[in-house]
Amino acid sequence: MRGHEARRERAPMTRVAWARYEGNDVEAVVAMLINRERPNSVRITPSRGDGGVDILDRGAAANGGDVVYQVKRYTGPLSTTQQNNVEESWTRLQTDPRWATLNVEEWHLVTPWDPTPEADAWLQGLDDRGRTVTWNGLAYVEALTAKYPEVIDYYLDGGKSRIEQAYQAVVALLAPADAGQKLDVPTVSSRLATALTVLDGDPHYRYELRLGEGELPGLVKRPNLMMTWIQSDGQGRKWQAVDVIARCAASATERPIVISGAVSAEGGSDLATALQDFFDYGAPFAVPAGAFAGSIDAPGGLGGPLTNAAMQVLPVDDEVGADPDLILATRSAEGVPIAETEVTRIARSEGTKGLRVVLQQKNHVFTIEDRYTASESGKREFRFGDYSNQPASDVKTALAFITSTSHPNTVYVRRKGAPPLSATVDPNWNIDFPDEIREVLNGVAAPVDALARLQQHTGTIVRVPDLTETTFAQVAEWRRAATILEGKVVIAAYPKGHALGVELPAEVDTIPGLLAIDVPLEVTIGEQTIHFGTARMWIEDATILERREVDGRSVHWLTTPNRRVRFSLPMEHSDDAAG
Repeated sequence: MRGHEARRERAPMTRVAWARYEGNDVEAVVAMLINRERPNSVRITPSRGDGGVDILDRGAAANGGDVVYQVKRYTGPLSTTQQNNVEESWTRLQTDPRWATLNVEEWHLVTPWDPTPEADAWLQGLDDRGRTVTWNGLAYVEALTAKYPEVIDYYLDGGKSRIEQAYQAVVALLAPADAGQKLDVPTVSSRLATALTVLDGDPHYRYELRLGEGELPGLVKRPNLMMTWIQSDGQGRKWQAVDVIARCAASATERPIVISGAVSAEGGSDLATALQDFFDYGAPFAVPAGAFAGSIDAPGGLGGPLTNAAMQVLPVDDEVGADPDLILATRSAEGVPIAETEVTRIARSEGTKGLRVVLQQKNHVFTIEDRYTASESGKREFRFGDYSNQPASDVKTALAFITSTSHPNTVYVRRKGAPPLSATVDPNWNIDFPDEIREVLNGVAAPVDALARLQQHTGTIVRVPDLTETTFAQVAEWRRAATILEGKVVIAAYPKGHALGVELPAEVDTIPGLLAIDVPLEVTIGEQTIHFGTARMWIEDATILERREVDGRSVHWLTTPNRRVRFSLPMEHSDDAAG
């Protein structure tokens, strides 16, 4: 059962008597209604006044501009003071430097009171630049209360306490069964579905159930997933998972999931270093099982104490800056271009000490991680990656770039799509690889180069296999095939104690001179088998050992001097092959 969302029957909503509620409550409820209607909108928490913005929905206007909502508690005709407050909010939006980058195309004043024509005309007169200014009054607010009654129930009608009681019921229902209690899957499913139904009135989150058995499930990738709670009956046994999904972006601020506790890390350990990197640069880190103890305050009654726990902190913001695709290029001391490759900025974080930026080569050949502070130009960490199954030609280019980055060559960087003249020097490419790393690079370059040569003769993408499982004999086969396809002659030897089986049209005792036979030219590369047509095998001075009938065919077994044969392309002239 997956994606289950039960809904309970609700009684028809009566009109809300807004005037009897305190002004802060009115603004909080109306703001939450707007957040639910505009799920991507965010609530602005003012540090020194909101600057004329209560709710911001970036890029939501028809032309891609920004939409701003200003929520006021006014439940009747506006007084002069209240009109002045609205005008001040409008003016702050135009002048507050914090909003200088906004492209506001729509500005909404939201109140639980419908304006008179005169009041609406006054509001429209605030703008002289052709932007959309709208007064969303009581009719708008009541339409939202009818659409999202759980918000009214939670904030104004005691629903918050009922939800808290439902949380406790969920805890009891989701608890592991007694040792003597036998529950089949339909029973467990029904019990959990009932438990989640009572939480359908939660205005901030919804809850979806997954069931399974055996290995515990991993996190699912889905929009607005805030947390997954997993209960297991034991290793390899039945498990239940509840996904907690935010109904809107404001849910995380209105009802945050809070984890508190302590991490145990010995001074100088890898974990201590990772924690320091997190505080200094915002780098992600993982805490092994048993090193974290604390508690989690989560909705749905899914929180509680955490003992002997593991923890992992990962970035959730996809903001990696504008133009994340970059070109790195090396030039010689004389300015001659040598090699280039493409990288993508995949992460960016900030801590108390400075900024962290991670660039990954597009084929995962390498990753570089930079740390910048206000007083330092930057420190760089270089890591090789797993480029199995990547196109061989691209991998060869990336490896050529790596090997050309040492002094006296210089590395330049530019945005992908920008002209080479716009490139600037990257001062952090001062990596001097030790001899053992260069030996590894040279060892990897040989098979990748052979595969890139093969790529020149087929439209099929030749991909790099797992080189840790590749033998020298396989690499030799790739190189021989590439040499043949390049129009050259290859001399190959068959193993000692073996013979060549050749199908001939008639029985013969000797083979004078050269014998040319066309054979399939195909190459196995990991899980790929690529056909390159045919090659011509040249056999010279053969000695026939015996003749056998195999499936109606006359197969002659023979040997050659020094167990040698020659291969070339079929169009090669026999004199050239013999030379």
